Amino acid sequence: MGVDGLMSDQLFIEQNSQQITSILLEVQERTISELYALKGDLNAEEFIRLIENLDIKELILLKSKNAINIFGESHGGMLQSIQGFADLAEDTLQTLANYNTDSLLSQLDNMAQIIKKQVVNGVIAGTPVQTVVEAVRSQGALSSGQLNTLISTAMNEYSRSVTKLMIDKMPKDTKYVYIGALDERTRDECLEYMAEGELTEAEIEARGWGDTFINGGGYNCRHKWEISVQDKFGHDPKGAKALQKDKN
Repeated sequence: MGVDGLMSDQLFIEQNSQQITSILLEVQERTISELYALKGDLNAEEFIRLIENLDIKELILLKSKNAINIFGESHGGMLQSIQGFADLAEDTLQTLANYNTDSLLSQLDNMAQIIKKQVVNGVIAGTPVQTVVEAVRSQGALSSGQLNTLISTAMNEYSRSVTKLMIDKMPKDTKYVYIGALDERTRDECLEYMAEGELTEAEIEARGWGDTFINGGGYNCRHKWEISVQDKFGHDPKGAKALQKDKN
């Protein structure tokens, strides 16, 4: 992956994550508003009985269809930017994508449950729609920032998982480097990994960094281990060491 490839990969993830997040935030507002509209002249007790029989999860899934589709299709886009150095079966890649999509669907299920509870609480308390929207976004990782983090993290983990499966097929003496953005947002841990330079898979694991193959530095991490090639963009051990000194 060259300069444009790595930069476009993260830009692609960020753009898709922001788009999906915006859709899901709109779904929250529309669902809450529509449920409030159902109340009409019903009293709180009557409304509670009404909403109990509504399949809020199905309603959320229908409204989120576009977000789900964008998320699913984004995996194909990421594959185009991942450097291929070993063959992987198509069904393996699809299974990984399915696992990732299942995690999003699980989050939507959580959203449905929280919305149902908060709408009932709001109707009983007589609070306005916007107050309920704010209550929903204050829990269950449903705020704009939390949703964006969950989605972008899932996309980056997919990219790392694909690369790790290829790493497992390579000779044991193959060298890898930690690549990615080097700026004020870069975690100290990621600076440490990058500063190490070329390492074999065994050397990475011996340092206790085995989980970074999939998780990188954690939520919102923009880095990954890649096969070492000459002039690898995004791998700057000297720059990482310099930034480490600046932070200290």
